[in-house]
Amino acid sequence: MIVYVTDMGSDRKELAEVLIEEGVTYQECQAHFERERGVSSTGIMEIQANLPEVRKPGVTDERFWRLPSGRLIVTDMENNLDRIEIPPPVK
Repeated sequence: MIVYVTDMGSDRKELAEVLIEEGVTYQECQAHFERERGVSSTGIMEIQANLPEVRKPGVTDERFWRLPSGRLIVTDMENNLDRIEIPPPVK
């Protein structure tokens, strides 16, 4: 898994906390690009972890990475963090 987050953003903190809580080892490194917003730019961090990608039928604009607990890290197709979700129970 490779996920991009802002270097000083809450998304980086949230993802790191979840990975630590789940016992997942990960690496952070500075990405080779920045996001531009208006007249300023934001540094981007790349977070790498060994997590399996899972597919959801009919979903083509998001990627899903399964944590050991079953929670999912959701990114857009460019691997920018979107959210962390708890999947509904299987019936």
